[in-house]
Amino acid sequence: MTQLALVAEQFGYIYMDLHMNSEERYFTMLLLPDHSGHARARAAANWARYPHAADGRSLPPDEPEVRELLKARMLTDLGRQYSTRHRAVLALVPALLATLELWNEFGPENRTAGIVLASGSLVLFSALVLLGIAYARRDSTKYTRKLEAAGFTAVTDRNGRRRYYPPGRHLPGPDSLVFPGNGLRD
Repeated sequence: MTQLALVAEQFGYIYMDLHMNSEERYFTMLLLPDHSGHARARAAANWARYPHAADGRSLPPDEPEVRELLKARMLTDLGRQYSTRHRAVLALVPALLATLELWNEFGPENRTAGIVLASGSLVLFSALVLLGIAYARRDSTKYTRKLEAAGFTAVTDRNGRRRYYPPGRHLPGPDSLVFPGNGLRD
C-alpha cells in the first residue's frame, strides 16, 4: 500500500486516508488529485522522465525517509479507525463466545472442570487483548512522535479521528478536516 501511495504522489496525487472495512476485511485507500503547483510540476517532470511508468517497472526511486513518514501516516490512520473501547469489544466478544462454547462442551457431568477451564481461557483471552491494545498504543505513540518531529500537523476529521497532515500543505475539500484550536474539535 505504501508503494502505491508513493508512486501516486510522484504523479500528481496525494494520500489522504486508509481504513479497513471490518465486515469484508479489505483496505480502502483514498488518493486525491493534488492541484498544488509543486505537485503538478513534479508530476509533469516524472511523466517526462518516466513515460512508461504504467508498466510498473519504470518508476521514479523513492526516498526512504518519505516512505517511512507515509508508512507512519498510514499506520496511524489504521490504528485510529476504532477507539480502544471498540477494539476491546470487537476482540472480547468472540473470546467470550468461544469460552462459553468450551464450557458447554464439558456437559453437566463435568461442570466444575468446564468452569475452571473456561474461566482460565477467558482470563488468557482478556490478557492477550489487553496486551494487543498496549502494543497498538505503543506503536501509535511511536508513529505520532515521528510525524510530529517531521512537522506534520495534527488535525481532527468530522468523525473525531485524529489525523496528520504534511507540513506546508492546505487541506483539500470544504471543511473535510478541522484544525485543532479553532473551537470545533480539539
